[in-house]
Amino acid sequence: MEAFTSYERLHLDSFEEIRRSQHFEVYSVGLDEQLRPAIGDDLAEYLPEWENVSMAGGLVSHQLRFSEFFIAWKTTGPLPLVHGEIDVFPLLDVVEQGEGPPIRYPTTEFQRRFLSQLRCIAGSRGSGNGHLTHLRVQPDASPVEIWFDDEHADTELYPSHPYPCTHVKLDLTYGEYVDALLATKGTRGWEFLFTDIELGKPYFHDIVTNLRNMLEVFPRLFPACDYTPFRERLAARL
Repeated sequence: MEAFTSYERLHLDSFEEIRRSQHFEVYSVGLDEQLRPAIGDDLAEYLPEWENVSMAGGLVSHQLRFSEFFIAWKTTGPLPLVHGEIDVFPLLDVVEQGEGPPIRYPTTEFQRRFLSQLRCIAGSRGSGNGHLTHLRVQPDASPVEIWFDDEHADTELYPSHPYPCTHVKLDLTYGEYVDALLATKGTRGWEFLFTDIELGKPYFHDIVTNLRNMLEVFPRLFPACDYTPFRERLAARL
C-alpha cells in the first residue's frame, strides 16, 4: 500500500480524533484509505481547460488522495451542541470532473460562464445539507479562487453581487481551506468566517450559535489548535 504523505497523516489523525472521541456522535462516515493518484504541476495533461491554471496556493502540497473521506458529527451532552462535517474529494477527481450542468439556474451570461468554471472540491454527503465548495478554473487567477455554495449566503442582499445568489468567495487559498478543516473539523458555517457576509442577520442565527459553541468547546478539546483567528473573524462578521 502506498504511504500517506505527512499532510494526509495529519488529516487522518484529525479524522480519528472525531471518530474515537466520547464527546462526538458520528452519524455518517466514509473512509477509504486507497489512494487516488496525485496531481502534478502540469494540469493540462489531464484536460486542456487546466492549461496555465495556477498551482499556487497549495494545490499540490495540500492534496488529499483518499478515495473516500467524509464524516458527519455532532457533540454530545453535556457539551454545547456543535455539528459539522468534512467531505473532501481527491484533487485528481476534481481535475477530471470537466464542465457539468449548472448547479443553479444562471440568470445572466456572466453567471452561466461563472458556473461553468466551478469544480467541486468538497460536499456534504454525510448530512445531505447540500452545501458545496468549489475551486474556479481560471488561467488568469493566481491562486485559484475558492467559492462556497450555501443557501444561507443570500448574496441577493448585495445588489452589486453579480454571481448566483448562493455563491460567495472565500478569502482562502486551497491549502488554507484544507488547513482550516484540521481546526474546525468542518463545523457547520465555518466558511462564512472567511467571506464578507454580515452574520448578524436573523437567518444566520443558527450558524452563529454553532460557531460560538465551537469556539467555546474546541479550545478545550483540541488545545494544540489556535482558535484566535476564528474568534477574531467571527467578531468582525457580527
